[in-house]
Amino acid sequence: MLENPKKRAKRSRQGLEIIEYTRQKMTREFFRYMFMAIFNSIFFFVLYWILNKGAEQSSIDFLNQYPEPFSWFVSFGIGTVQAHYVHRRFTFKSTTPYKESLFWMLVVYSIIAVISSFTIYGLVHELNIDSNLAWVINNCMFGLAYFAGLRLLAFPPELDSEE
Repeated sequence: MLENPKKRAKRSRQGLEIIEYTRQKMTREFFRYMFMAIFNSIFFFVLYWILNKGAEQSSIDFLNQYPEPFSWFVSFGIGTVQAHYVHRRFTFKSTTPYKESLFWMLVVYSIIAVISSFTIYGLVHELNIDSNLAWVINNCMFGLAYFAGLRLLAFPPELDSEE
């Protein structure tokens, strides 16, 4: 589980070659990923919207000043656990041990969570973009990074149940 991320990604890349991971298979898998990501995003957005409205009404000064980054970060964390189950079961159909895949998914998502929390702050507070539109932009900006990180680290191809 605590394998070096570079070694794990390299091993996964070799696994892609071994199982003859063609462009056609990647395209099918990416579309399956996108379908599941839409489902996950709806869940994530509803949670973000509820938290954002609650934070705006909060008497806690920090939450009142920065409801969007707070709401993004909290809903991101909850949505990650839900997304792990969906991607493990339906997108990648992986037999990777549950704790191992959750660990690597948390690594991938944590890195993106930090970066995307800063970008949503910039979109809303620096560029004055509506918070809901900023949510959409932010999600789209990181979609391919999620897919690559999940495929190479959390759900290595050699552990797919379809193979």
